[in-house]
Amino acid sequence: MWILLLLCAQAAAPQASVVQPSFEAASVKPAEQGRRGLGPLRGGPGTSDPGQLSGVASLKTLLMRAYRLKAYQITGPGWMDSERYEIVAKTPAGASGPQVSLMLQELLAERFGLIVHPETKELPLYGLTIAKGGPKLKTPAPDGPAGEEGTIFSPKLTQGADGLPEMASGQTIPRSYEVVIGGSDGLLYKRWARRETTEQLADYLSARLGQPVLDRTGLTDQFDFTLSWGMENGGAGVPRTGPPPDEIDMHSGPVLTDSGMTIFAALRAQLGLKLEARRGPVEILVVDKAERVPKGN
Repeated sequence: MWILLLLCAQAAAPQASVVQPSFEAASVKPAEQGRRGLGPLRGGPGTSDPGQLSGVASLKTLLMRAYRLKAYQITGPGWMDSERYEIVAKTPAGASGPQVSLMLQELLAERFGLIVHPETKELPLYGLTIAKGGPKLKTPAPDGPAGEEGTIFSPKLTQGADGLPEMASGQTIPRSYEVVIGGSDGLLYKRWARRETTEQLADYLSARLGQPVLDRTGLTDQFDFTLSWGMENGGAGVPRTGPPPDEIDMHSGPVLTDSGMTIFAALRAQLGLKLEARRGPVEILVVDKAERVPKGN
């Protein structure tokens, strides 16, 4: 949110001479239905393609990347989720992640006539805490540093006794890796975490649950761990998971899955952690204005 606040401060003081970084070249246009070629949004600093940001994405996804926010932190017109856009943007050599975020903010403002403002709202959230009996997290194996998230990692997987994928024997995991198995009744997730903090785990859970998850464990070390859990299909292909049994007021119609542990049960049984339902202040980005068709290509 510091990037957002910085831009708001600059907007309030236009007399200041501030040179904003920008892409060397950029194209943003509505995606053609059925067109093959570009995949999901990818690239940028720290990835295998640092010199280019490209792909097909909704405006909401682009805003998430530009402002480094989760989906639940952005509100605006409904079409921001449904409309898809092709974007290809060339980044200057040596540009950092924060710089590319600022470039993308500038690009979206220019092409979509975007006007936004930050707010703080009281929302339902979860606190990640230590369950009774203590954490079940492993000290990282002494086999070198973790790899960067943007690098390509394709491990060899085998089928475990529980029917879920297992890492083949003898493999060293350079970074966190996740497998998602889809079916008619829902989704199964299995994630191998490499040198992760509980704060990073909370950030991951926020994205999966669609609600803020705050790290309240008090743990500061890095850990290796494996987490597997299931979500039942909530209709229209949208997966959802049930709330903790004692916190059903946060959702209507709790849904539990028969295809695997819910994330709440899995955290307790596998990691010795738990999610507690709470309410608290959450920083959000409100889209005041956005044109449906980008201009300037």
